[in-house]
Amino acid sequence: MTTLRELATDYLTVQLTVLVDAPTHIRAGEDVTHPTRVAVRRLRSTVRVFPELFEVGKAVRLDEELQWWAGVLGEVRDLDVQSERLGAALDAVPDDLAMGPVHRRLAEFVALRRTAALAGVHEALDSPRYRALDALLHAWRSEPPFTDAADVGAKRVARYVERADRTTHQRLSKASKAYRRGQPDADELMHRARKAGKRHRYAVELAAPVLGKKAGAIVASRKEFQELLGEHQDSVVAEGLLRELGVQAGSSGENGFTWGLLLAREQEAAAQVVRELRRFL
Repeated sequence: MTTLRELATDYLTVQLTVLVDAPTHIRAGEDVTHPTRVAVRRLRSTVRVFPELFEVGKAVRLDEELQWWAGVLGEVRDLDVQSERLGAALDAVPDDLAMGPVHRRLAEFVALRRTAALAGVHEALDSPRYRALDALLHAWRSEPPFTDAADVGAKRVARYVERADRTTHQRLSKASKAYRRGQPDADELMHRARKAGKRHRYAVELAAPVLGKKAGAIVASRKEFQELLGEHQDSVVAEGLLRELGVQAGSSGENGFTWGLLLAREQEAAAQVVRELRRFL
């Protein structure tokens, strides 16, 4: 690689191809939600970590439309993750603490919401907004809107990677302080730190041809960081679903004890993640 333009083009092309091909797989009933969302994150990360390389208006438009598409897909993905997570949590509950038909209630709860979420994905695919996004993806793949800032030596990519790393550390530090102080926005700040960590990781992936062997070590470290923060975010999402399940149990005359028990366990799991994250500070 001789220029930053070439480096970025190779990375963009891979992600854009995943996104362009995704609708065919989705319509065929294949579960490509996760790899599609990962490609979205990598693409959004690129235009955010390397903003000087792209025409501002076109980059902002792509980012906004990808955010919308990721949100549509995310409803399905989150339910799949939580179905597995909460199902495993229920399996670990002793029989004498499993009050009521909890396994059946969870299955019904998830199935109803997942059907609606999947219908939303197909509805989105048939919408004018998605057709416009598809045209945008093809345009970026054929000719990314680079600026002159991209026509510099590929080694310049290290500066962007370092900036992304600093942002991650700053956000994690801020989130950790928020937890220690009991701030109400602590969960959101932790989620922002997680997103910053992902952007740093994806920037390193893009820069791997320049960074060489050390890129692998950085990516491995960031994966561990993301897994911890992902566990925290999954706990936060689970807490919300467990509250809903508890309310539903109460309104139908069933015992909501088991949902409360799992909620307490999720809260402790989230707190444990915060403690483990101190080694990244």
